[in-house]
Amino acid sequence: MSSESARVSSCDTPTCSSDAETITPEGYVCESCAAKIAVEYEQARERDLEAGSGEA
Repeated sequence: MSSESARVSSCDTPTCSSDAETITPEGYVCESCAAKIAVEYEQARERDLEAGSGEA
């Protein structure tokens, strides 16, 4: 085991320069970008559920 501390990486969002903290389907991103991604995924899930319920 290494005694070296973990290296901080920058957010994978092209327009963001914050430190990455969270792994998401979009990459290793900062907390702010992770929250935005979560909202986008939730909105897509809701759209999918609404579209599926109209076919029954």
